[in-house]
Amino acid sequence: MEFGRKNRESFWPSYVDIMTTLFAVMLILFAVSYARFKLKEGQLEMLVNEYKDIIDVYSTVDAIDKTGYYAYDKQYLKHTLTVSIAYQDKEYDISNKLQYDLTNKTKADQVREKIRRAGREVQNIISNLEENSENSKNIKFLIVIEGQSSKIPFNDNDWQNNETLSYLRAKFLKKFWTDPVSEGGCGLFQRTSENDVNSKCEIIVAGSGEGGVPRYYYKGGINPMSQNPAEEKYSSIKNVSPEDFAAWRNVEQRNQRFLINIIPIIGNIDVTKAKFENIKK
Repeated sequence: MEFGRKNRESFWPSYVDIMTTLFAVMLILFAVSYARFKLKEGQLEMLVNEYKDIIDVYSTVDAIDKTGYYAYDKQYLKHTLTVSIAYQDKEYDISNKLQYDLTNKTKADQVREKIRRAGREVQNIISNLEENSENSKNIKFLIVIEGQSSKIPFNDNDWQNNETLSYLRAKFLKKFWTDPVSEGGCGLFQRTSENDVNSKCEIIVAGSGEGGVPRYYYKGGINPMSQNPAEEKYSSIKNVSPEDFAAWRNVEQRNQRFLINIIPIIGNIDVTKAKFENIKK
């Protein structure tokens, strides 16, 4: 009896020690797990916030298509200036060389006013992004003005052709937007990377000549204009029949236009697959 009682008395302290040790181990495991969970939660929250900032930037850019001056081409992922512009043959200066400048100065000025408003919409987009983005210090913007030309023949030499003509049209659109009002311009984009190192806006001028996408193609028929290159009726002006020439020319003149891309350049906002994988670990 004495022996059994001693065994029972020694059992309980040992049991308590074991349970205390297990409780301590579980507490440590809980603390470690909780700390790791909070760490992952913080990383995921940061990732979500960065992702939302990027979505907000692109959503703000996409809002330009609701202004009536731009349309987004889903196939080619570009914003097209919807203002109808027709130049005099081989000309590029918006300020005085539009087709209407020969026939109706009032209409020409109306076209220029629409172009001015279109430029203001782009400037407003950039201003809103700069003011509202929490990570604006990590974001800059490229405004790419891409000029296009028609296939109406112009190839006098290496310097005078549709390639350089499309570039000059884009250059003079930029000039029209950025020149001071006192000089006949719109007075827009007064702060760019060209004159202010702290500016978040850089304007790039490009010309795609008779190429570039999207384009309008003459397909014939009652509705002769198409954006599908496979429907183009004439591959060259040399093949255009005399009875179709006027209609073909009208369609080609629609390609005297501009494509405007606002491209956010994301700095150290890192939302990448590698970062997701690293958080999973």
